[in-house]
Amino acid sequence: MATGSDVSAQSEAPSAAPVPVASLPGVFAIGDPGRAAFATPDGPPTPAVSPPDVAASSAALPGMLIRAASVRGIQHKAQHSVRQDAFALGHAGGGSHAGGGSHAIAVVCDGVGSLDRSDHAATLVSQRLTQLAMSGAPWPVAFETANAELGQVAAECEARQWGGMATTAMALSVTRRSGVWMGEAAWVGDSPLWHLSEDGAWAPVTEVPDGDGQGFHSSTVRAMPTADGTCSWCSFRIHGGALFAMSDGVSNPLAWSAEVRDTLASWWACPPEPLAFAAQVGFARKSHIDDRTAVGIWPDGE
Repeated sequence: MATGSDVSAQSEAPSAAPVPVASLPGVFAIGDPGRAAFATPDGPPTPAVSPPDVAASSAALPGMLIRAASVRGIQHKAQHSVRQDAFALGHAGGGSHAGGGSHAIAVVCDGVGSLDRSDHAATLVSQRLTQLAMSGAPWPVAFETANAELGQVAAECEARQWGGMATTAMALSVTRRSGVWMGEAAWVGDSPLWHLSEDGAWAPVTEVPDGDGQGFHSSTVRAMPTADGTCSWCSFRIHGGALFAMSDGVSNPLAWSAEVRDTLASWWACPPEPLAFAAQVGFARKSHIDDRTAVGIWPDGE
C-alpha cells in the first residue's frame, strides 16, 4: 500500500520566540498549564533502576537535522512511576529503503501504562526495530521479528510474575531529495507521523487518534506484542516542511487543539537546541499529563 500526500513548499515559515510560564521558570506551557504542572513534587527516585525522566538527542545526515526527546509525564511523576515512552535513532543506505541514498531511521514507542514493565517493552522494541531497519529489513519484517522477541520476553515476565508489558510503535525511514521527503512509515497503535509545512500547517501522514476536543480518549489501544505480528504501513512523498514522529502524549493535544498546533508550529519552524526541544516536548497543558516523546526531522541546506 502506498499512501501520503504532496504538500507544496512555501516561501517562509513563521517565527516566534517560545516563552516559558512566568510562574514556573524553564517550563513551557500552551494555554492553561493546569495546577498539576507546578503542584506535583518531584518525589523520591523509583525503587528499581529506571530510565531517566528526560532523554534527548540530536543528529544530522545529508540534507537533514534531527531532534529527539522523551519526557516523563506528570501522571507518572505523581505516581512515582517511570517514564514508559522511548525513542531510538539510526541511519542506513539504500537497499530495501525507498529511493536509495542515506536514510534517517526513527522509532517512537509508547509503553502501555496499565502494565508495570511497559518501559522495558518500549525500550526493547524501539531499539530492535531500529537495528533491524539499519540491517536492511523492510518494516513489515522488522515488526514481525520485534513482535516475536517481545512476546517471548513478555511471556517470561508473566511466568515469573514480574508484571506485564506492551507498547505501541511508530517507525520511520526517510530521505530528502530536491526538497522532497521520500520514505516509509510503519506502526502499531496510536503513535502517529505528522508533517509541518513551511507555512505552519500540520497534516497527518499516518492515522491520528479520534477525539472530542476535550482531552479525553479511549484507553483501548492495539499494542505489541500482537497475535499476528503485523503492522500498518505506508510510503510517502511530501514537499517541504518537517516531519514529526510522536507518542500520543504530544499527538493528542496536537490533533485536538488549534492553540497547540499554532504554538508548536511556531516553536518548531526550525530545529531548536536539543535541550530546548526537550523542554518544549514536555509542555504543560491542563488535563494532558501523559509521557511525551517526539522526533523531529528538518531540512538542512535547502
